[in-house]
Amino acid sequence: MRPEELPALRQAIDDLWSLARGQGLDPLPTHFEIVPAPILYEIAAYGLPGRFAHWSHGKAYQTMKAQYDLGLTKYFELVINGDPAQAFLLETNDLLTDKFVVAHVLGHADFFGHNAHFLTTDRDMPARVALHAGRLRAYEFEHGREEVEAFLEALLAIEEHVDPWAGLAEPGAARPDAGLIRGIPRKSRGSVVQRTGVPGDAVPDVPGFLDCASLFPRSTTAPVPKPAAEEQEGSDLLLFLLRHAPQLEDWQRDTIALVREEALYFRPQLRTKIMNEGWATFWHTRLLRELALTDAEYTDFARLGAQVRTPHPGGVNPYLLGVAIYEDTVERLGEAAGLRQCFLMREVEDDVGFLRNHLTREVVERLDMFVYGEQPEGGQTLWKIIAKDFEKVREALVRSREHGGRPVIEAVDGDGGGARELVLAHRHDGRDLDLVAAHKTLERVARIWGRRCRLQTSVAGKAKELVAEAGR
Repeated sequence: MRPEELPALRQAIDDLWSLARGQGLDPLPTHFEIVPAPILYEIAAYGLPGRFAHWSHGKAYQTMKAQYDLGLTKYFELVINGDPAQAFLLETNDLLTDKFVVAHVLGHADFFGHNAHFLTTDRDMPARVALHAGRLRAYEFEHGREEVEAFLEALLAIEEHVDPWAGLAEPGAARPDAGLIRGIPRKSRGSVVQRTGVPGDAVPDVPGFLDCASLFPRSTTAPVPKPAAEEQEGSDLLLFLLRHAPQLEDWQRDTIALVREEALYFRPQLRTKIMNEGWATFWHTRLLRELALTDAEYTDFARLGAQVRTPHPGGVNPYLLGVAIYEDTVERLGEAAGLRQCFLMREVEDDVGFLRNHLTREVVERLDMFVYGEQPEGGQTLWKIIAKDFEKVREALVRSREHGGRPVIEAVDGDGGGARELVLAHRHDGRDLDLVAAHKTLERVARIWGRRCRLQTSVAGKAKELVAEAGR
């Protein structure tokens, strides 16, 4: 972007902010920053700016940056859940592209501020990760970089195995999201380009908008149901290791705690990928249509929108599927009732509920979705379409999004055979584990536990147990 275009971008942000508020969106305060590609891709690789260094983050960065340099992929923006939310715009974007992605970002910022699974996330995490990184650097100085990095590598292999109920209110705890729901005062809203503020105003009374605040009472007498503490601990592998691993030093337990803290922050993003991206796409489409664009800009806007909605070969485009469900809801129920339903969906669902409750036969047929897999034919195994039936497609999609698409591994015994062996169990849902990858991961768990570890699973309906020795 040329420097002389910055005033126009600031005005576009102001206009889009007003349009978004006028249509019932209530984004978190959002800070926009224009950055070069290396910075944008570094943040994308690390997850948050200032996060602790590790070779796996560097590997992700090199992969992303190489794809960008070769013209294979391009990130136009990146937005971070926080208060304020942080959005990074690629400096090579033209003005129209930045208008497009600002509208998209406002959809994300609204989703972060209202979806149930994000309401207990630590919105100060973008600042806290720098403190975590400092602690780890101190441990590297004291215990050696290789020792700390090897321990981190083991933790990062299982970082997503945290409390599956994360992102919902703790029983008996006050909600930490005071002021994030429509109609309740909170910190002043605003959007910033290169540290220039655009103040917000009160949320308007929008016809046809459903205020869902009453669905999530702030009273501590009405907590969200949650499993018993011991069950929760077993399904939170990092928490179980933190509390019960027999041979850990204090710095290692602290490292587990900070990795788990960051994993809990990222967990809602895993659980809501399709509906979050769909919500942002739904609203960037609506907002840009109301923005005063030239004929040429409308053509470029249509081109950018088509790129976002392009089907992904061999997989699901979350932008396309998510926005198709929202748009189908509005088409079926009408504008006012459909928008009320969409706002309710955005408030209470994760991807599993979103797909199971709101994906329709019409959407599946319109997107020509099908289930494919390996099948034997003529003495060889081929990839073939297995089913195009709506129910089977929906079930496959729902299953792929359960627990963020990750298998559920539970700690069932920390004293297996009386020898302090750790026994893990795979909660089988019909999909077998990749045994090679599972064994490598189990070896990393054994490195943390310090003794033999066992993993109970099943393959093709038959019980199977993997074993890993400590230190291997």
